[in-house]
This record gives sequence, C-alpha cells and structure tokens, in this order.
Amino acid sequence: MRTSRRCVKCQCPRLWHVDPVMIPDTDSSNLVELLPGVARFASGSAAGGEFGKRIEAGRFEVWICAACGYTEWYALEVNEMLAWLTRNPRSGVHYSDADAATGPAAAG
Repeated sequence: MRTSRRCVKCQCPRLWHVDPVMIPDTDSSNLVELLPGVARFASGSAAGGEFGKRIEAGRFEVWICAACGYTEWYALEVNEMLAWLTRNPRSGVHYSDADAATGPAAAG
C-alpha cells in the first residue's frame, strides 16, 4: 500500500499513514512512547527474568485502508540490531534468505 497508494485488499485509494506508531506509557495516563521495531534485554536475550538495561531500535509505520481497515505494518531502521541479535541463540531472532545461503544483508 505504501508504494501503490491503494489498498491491496479492496483497491480503495483512501489510506491513513501513521509514522511513527506510538503506544501508551504504562507508567503514566498522560504520556505515549514510540513502539520500537525491536526491543530486547541488553544481553540480547528474549528470555524473561532478566533485569537491567533494555535495548531498542527502529520504529514502525502503518498504512490503514479507510474503507476496509486492512493494515500493513513496516519496520524501519532495524536491520543492524537484528543482524547483531542473530548471533545470540537466546534472542529469538533468525535470518532467512531463500535466495542465498549466507548471513544477513548489510544494514540499509
């Protein structure tokens, strides 16, 4: 939808674009914060029970059809952190490229 500027489901040309996607701050009824594209514990782990610094990267943008509500999500500015996280088996992040048997592509 972000390229064609039409809903891929119903072909409607009326779209909402939200960038960045924000979420309510859980500690405040008056604040919102950026929904990060990737968030993990500082060690890179996705496993619970770990305390300490959190790492975040990137953001999301969404395209929403005004007619049918179909929504497309896009993660932006996340490749570098995701490539780093693939080196940690506890991160839950895995890279797949059906056209190549190599590692992650260069961040871009």
